[in-house]
Amino acid sequence: MAGIDVGIDLGTSKTTVYIKGKGIVMSESTAISYDAYTDEVIAVGNSAGEMLERMPDTVELSMPIKNGVIADFSVVQQLLTLILEKICGNRIFKPNVIISTPAGTTALQKKTIIDVACASGAGKVALIDEPVAAALGAGITIENPHGTMIVDIGAGTSDIAVITMGTVAVSSSFPVAGDRMDEAICQYLKRERDIVIGTPTARKIKHTVGCAFLPGEEVEMAANGKNYITGLPEMFTVTSSEIYLAVRECIESIMEEMRNVLEQTPPELYSDICHEGIYLTGGGSCLKGLSEAMKERFQIGVHVTQDGANCAAKGAGYALKDMDALEDKGLLFKMNEKLPFGML
Repeated sequence: MAGIDVGIDLGTSKTTVYIKGKGIVMSESTAISYDAYTDEVIAVGNSAGEMLERMPDTVELSMPIKNGVIADFSVVQQLLTLILEKICGNRIFKPNVIISTPAGTTALQKKTIIDVACASGAGKVALIDEPVAAALGAGITIENPHGTMIVDIGAGTSDIAVITMGTVAVSSSFPVAGDRMDEAICQYLKRERDIVIGTPTARKIKHTVGCAFLPGEEVEMAANGKNYITGLPEMFTVTSSEIYLAVRECIESIMEEMRNVLEQTPPELYSDICHEGIYLTGGGSCLKGLSEAMKERFQIGVHVTQDGANCAAKGAGYALKDMDALEDKGLLFKMNEKLPFGML
């Protein structure tokens, strides 16, 4: 195939791009900012993401993916067009693209994503379930008749799946993940401390002192916010115990959904998971103590993968390695009109 081979993890918060032979070449915010009056694009990616909650009335920021679902297909098309133009330049041949999608994506949504990708400049397009991509990116062998459980915690969704023979046997795409934790931190500080903060500050607090258990040793950090009563700026100190109290309901919700998936898992696959353990990927896997909390809850080993935030993009790249064999099997790289409900 003459075109560039591209793997894309189109996430709620970040879009990560993998090029065959080069690895990950881009990981930027899934965001575009516009002039409110002319609709002219002002910034794309990280430059646009930095404007979150900092924009004047003359600028509009669009983050077109909400809870793992595309909310504005026209903006996604524009975003993908700009990405493909940036990485492909003026090449004659259009790129071949694999896009990872949440496990719960419907057939109609998949068809629409393929249409959008083709309209954005892709020559051939295929989709891969995000848990499968995350497993491949983590270096897990999934082709055998053996059960593997993946918990991929992103920004908008937590994708929980049991994989065997390269396909998803049982899955759930659950809209409680990193963004919901950020919201919970904002709500907690407003309720308990009368302090108002924005999402970027909450995210920084989560990454710095966030934890999934009540810590034995406190960790503190200073941050800036606004007093809800007086409306004046206020510098405050927040502890790891407070952040645990803020996010514990989110963590409990994720583990409860894991339990539901395990309940639906056939006994033999469940036995494999007990022996092999659960694999934790995604940006949310970095939360301190999360693997230990899951291990204590389920009495099953939990493995945190390296570079979890990029596993899905790397997995799409892994699927690009042997395209001809995959195409011969009818699994990947069908033209848009030939793949009405394209999926792997």
